Amino acid sequence: MYIDMHNHFVYGVDDGCKTQEAMEKLLTALHEDGVTKLISTSHITPSQRHFPMEDYQAHFAQAQAFVKSQGWEMELYTGHEILYTDAASRYLREGRALTLAGSDFTLVEFVPGEKLERMQEAAQKVRNAGYRPVFAHIERYEAMNNLKHVRQMKEDFGVRLQVNCHTFVDKQPFLRRRWLGQLIKEQLLDYVSTDTHDMKGREPCMTRCYQTLEKEFGHDVARSLTWYDALEFFEDA
Repeated sequence: MYIDMHNHFVYGVDDGCKTQEAMEKLLTALHEDGVTKLISTSHITPSQRHFPMEDYQAHFAQAQAFVKSQGWEMELYTGHEILYTDAASRYLREGRALTLAGSDFTLVEFVPGEKLERMQEAAQKVRNAGYRPVFAHIERYEAMNNLKHVRQMKEDFGVRLQVNCHTFVDKQPFLRRRWLGQLIKEQLLDYVSTDTHDMKGREPCMTRCYQTLEKEFGHDVARSLTWYDALEFFEDA
């Protein structure tokens, strides 16, 4: 069993699933892949793009009803993937941006090429607002390719870090593989998740990711990154 804490299964609210049928197909694939705790993290861009919260809540409820009708042992939780803007902290305080499973952890992403200073600002402002930042798919950000910057984010701001499963499963250049290995060996990485949007191009692969991690780094590391570390999101759920 796995925890997928970064997923776009709720349909009709972002660039994830477009229809209820697509959502149900994705949920079925996630179930077959062994996911038993699943957080919806639809995209939200505070103050720059309207987010249809009523549609989100209604479609999330449809997902819950579908899972229940199938008799699966799969728990669904709400959340957002927040594209960092100057209004992000305010949206969190006002409840207009959802945290991960109702915890004080919040998933934050950045535009490609974002500077280190802006990422540090985001971490500080999210913490000042009373939340704990989780940086999404850090393999996408050039600033995080420097392990010194990664260590600084962890030490100065307590940032949690997530990498997409396909980054481990798919073939990567030597330097990327080395960087991933260093993240794990220095215990800098906290979670791996699918970041699945639909069944076209980035299908669920938690089991394949677990197997890759277990082969390269051992059972304990694989289990921590796919299950144990993410349990902290549900302590008060």
